[in-house]
Amino acid sequence: MSSRSSDREYRRWRAQVIRRDKVCVICGSGNRRAAHHIDCWKYHPDSRYDLSNGVCLCQGCHIQLHTNYKKSYRQKCTRDDWENFLAIAKYYIRANVQ
Repeated sequence: MSSRSSDREYRRWRAQVIRRDKVCVICGSGNRRAAHHIDCWKYHPDSRYDLSNGVCLCQGCHIQLHTNYKKSYRQKCTRDDWENFLAIAKYYIRANVQ
């Protein structure tokens, strides 16, 4: 199995997700953007290239999701995980702005 970086369809999916969202959907940053799979790549091969299965995150928010919320990049991510993380992250952003 080849890596994602050499997969043309993945690179196209990634570019389309970033182009669609433009900035991080959590904090609004346009720096170091990444395309995140809502339902993880490994366990949902049927939706790997589905644009509705992706969101644009900045590097900081992406790291927060995988290392602080999920505890590891290897841990399975689901749509429920994404929705819970999004609610928590937006709550903390609102709390820190006020």
